[in-house]
Amino acid sequence: MGTMSTAPVTRRQRHRDATVEEIKTVARDLMVREGSSSLNLRAVAREMGMTASAIYRYFPGRDAILTALITDAYDAVGEAVEKAMAGAPRDRTATAILAGVHAFRRWALDHPQEYGLIYGTPVPGYDAPELATLEPAMRTSFALLGELLRGTAEGMITPPRDDLLPEPVHATMAALLQNESKSALGLTPATWALALQFWILLYGAISSEVFGHLPQMLAADSGPFFDFSIRRALVVIGLDPQAVDDGVSPPF
Repeated sequence: MGTMSTAPVTRRQRHRDATVEEIKTVARDLMVREGSSSLNLRAVAREMGMTASAIYRYFPGRDAILTALITDAYDAVGEAVEKAMAGAPRDRTATAILAGVHAFRRWALDHPQEYGLIYGTPVPGYDAPELATLEPAMRTSFALLGELLRGTAEGMITPPRDDLLPEPVHATMAALLQNESKSALGLTPATWALALQFWILLYGAISSEVFGHLPQMLAADSGPFFDFSIRRALVVIGLDPQAVDDGVSPPF
């Protein structure tokens, strides 16, 4: 049985794709210089030496550019985390999840504008369309959640019993699980609470560094402190302390 051939990309399509990428690059640069809220098509067109009406042939408005940039950012950090974890051993240590969280931190520090766009203050007047952004947004979460689930299944993580959760927390987690049916992957309220707790601790550790909220002396060499903080967080959510101690972190 023969293989299906892919139609060659036309010169016109290559030109269009290149222009779309240039528009996104210019938009990113503008946001770095002037902030996300100042982005508009006229400014992008001016930077590119085009008319605003010409930009509309590629993006119908500012929100469409933002959506493209947000999707790119989510995919980029998700890919970085997935690659780092794929290259780590799936053994009875915390090595794989440490690889993932350090890749997340490194991407955030290398791309602070993009990190701020997806994890920082929302852009005024913009609502990200769920259909376009949800799947890319979940890539990082799914990669890390998958490793937490593996740890639980293999007995390295001991979640609290559901009946030990405070009643308001249990009710909220159960409601969240219903809303997140596609991403919950059979979690109990207690394991979902652990996953959210770890995400909040991770997000806080990275955001405090990216947004300049660490003491100056700590910020100058923050890698060891981040690693220490994440290791302690893993113990708090129930990962076996020996598995944490035996986990190997990538270079900071």
